[in-house]
Amino acid sequence: MKKLRNISIIIASVAAIVALPLIGRLTTGVPMPQDFFKFPPITPPVVDGWSWLVFIIVAAVCFGVTLVYIFPSLFRFKKTDTELPSGQTHKFPVWFWIGLVMWLVPIVFLWAHTPRPKLLQDYSDFPLFWGFTLLLDGCVFKRQGHSMLSKYPTEIMGIATASVSGWMLYEYLNLFVNRMWYYPFGNNLIKSPGNNDEVFLMYSILGSTGLMPMAFEWYDLILTIPSLRHRFDAGVKITMPAWLKIVLLLLAFAGLYGMGYAPGKYFFYIFLLPLVVVSVVLSLLKVWTPFTPVMQGNWTPVLVFGLAYLAQGFVMEGWNCFSATHYSPGNPATCYSPAFWEYKLPYVDGYRIFEMPVVGFWGYIPFSIYCWVWWIMFAYVLGIKTRYFDHTETYKEAEY
Repeated sequence: MKKLRNISIIIASVAAIVALPLIGRLTTGVPMPQDFFKFPPITPPVVDGWSWLVFIIVAAVCFGVTLVYIFPSLFRFKKTDTELPSGQTHKFPVWFWIGLVMWLVPIVFLWAHTPRPKLLQDYSDFPLFWGFTLLLDGCVFKRQGHSMLSKYPTEIMGIATASVSGWMLYEYLNLFVNRMWYYPFGNNLIKSPGNNDEVFLMYSILGSTGLMPMAFEWYDLILTIPSLRHRFDAGVKITMPAWLKIVLLLLAFAGLYGMGYAPGKYFFYIFLLPLVVVSVVLSLLKVWTPFTPVMQGNWTPVLVFGLAYLAQGFVMEGWNCFSATHYSPGNPATCYSPAFWEYKLPYVDGYRIFEMPVVGFWGYIPFSIYCWVWWIMFAYVLGIKTRYFDHTETYKEAEY
C-alpha cells in the first residue's frame, strides 16, 4: 500500500512538471500561437539581446562550479587515498568494434555534407548514439574486464526505455523557454503520406533511446580513473530538513509556472527544475538518489556523474557542428541531417563553442544528474531492480 501511495505521488509530481508551464502559458491572457506545439521547432526564436550583466552573473556561477572540480580543497574537500590501477590489461570486446563502425559510418557521411544515402542522413542519430554507447562500454571493459553490457545488458535496455520519456519531457519544456534549441533542417526528413512532423516525432523517440545510456557509460568509465574515483568522497556534510525540501519543491513548482508565464526569460530553469522536482520528491519518499550520500559528506556520485554529460555534450556538440556547412560561425548554411540543432539563448547568446554558447555547456552538468534520478524514478515506479539505486553497487568492483 505504501509503494502504491509513493508511486501515485511520483506520477503526480511528473504531471505537475508537464501541467504547470502550460497553466502558466494559458493564464497570461495572450492567445496561444497556432504553431506553439509544433514539433520540431524549425525557425529561430526572437529573444532578448545580449546582456553583459546576465552573462557575467552566469559566467561567475559556471566559474565557481569549475573551481569545485579543479580545486576541491577550496571547498573543504579532504584528500583521500587514491586507488592505484591494477596494471591488468584487457582486449577491446567485439562490441567496441561494432560500435566504432556504427558511429564512424554516419560521421563520415555527415561531415562529408553529402545528401546520400538519404536514409542514413535522416536517421543518423540512432547509430551515432548507440554506436558511441558501445564504444564507451568497450572502453570500460578494456580498463577493468567487465562493463554494463557484459554483466547487465538488461539494465542498459531499461535505461534506454526510460530515456525516451526523460528526453521527450525536455523537448516539451523547450516550447516554454521560447524554443531555446531548434532544428532548422527538421523538414529534410523523407516525406511521409501523412504529416512530416509525425515522422520527426517517431524519429526523435527512436533516437532518444540512446541519450541516457551514454551518461551511465561515461560514469562507469570515469570511475575507472583513480584520481576521480575518490576525489569528492570526503566533503561537507549537508542535511536538509523535510520542511526545507518542501519549500524547495514549492519554489520549483512556481518556477515551472513561471516558465509558461514568461517564456524565454528563464531559459536556465529547464536545466534545473525537472531535476529539483524529481530529486526532492524521491528524497521525501526515502528513495535513494545521488544526493543521498551528501548527508555523509560523499559528493562523488553527484559530482562525478555531473561530468558524464559534460563530456558527452562536448562530443555531441562537435559532431553536430561539423555536420553542417557554415557561411560564418553560428550561421549554419546547409545540413542534410534533420537532427542538426541550433541554439538561441536570451542575454548570453555569444562566444560559441561549436553551436553552443559557451556558458550553455555547464547546463549539461545538472542535465547529467537528471538522467540518473529520472532512471531511478522510472525503475522505482515499474519495480525494476537496478544497481544504480545505490552508489555502492557501482562504486565497489566486487558488486559490479
